[in-house]
Amino acid sequence: MCDKKSAGNGRIARVMMNAELTSAGESKIIIPTVFRNDYLLVLRRLSRQNDPNVFIHAMQKVRRFSYNLYGEGIESMEDFLNKCHAFDDPEEGVLRMEF
Repeated sequence: MCDKKSAGNGRIARVMMNAELTSAGESKIIIPTVFRNDYLLVLRRLSRQNDPNVFIHAMQKVRRFSYNLYGEGIESMEDFLNKCHAFDDPEEGVLRMEF
């Protein structure tokens, strides 16, 4: 389990990543709850094995998901996220991306 300092560093890294994407006119990347374990595993592999390929693939997947988020209001957005299983526990679900 990560401590509060490393969790905070991850949040800051994602904020900075999204700031850079936004400044370049690109869509932000959202890491849904159901994808959390996958995300942490690819980060670990990147840092421990210096293998960027799985990280890049994972980021491409969640970027496609994030780019396709839509909704006219909070209720329709929440409905869309529920259909994608975005709020599911990582041990109980898989991110669905059928757009």
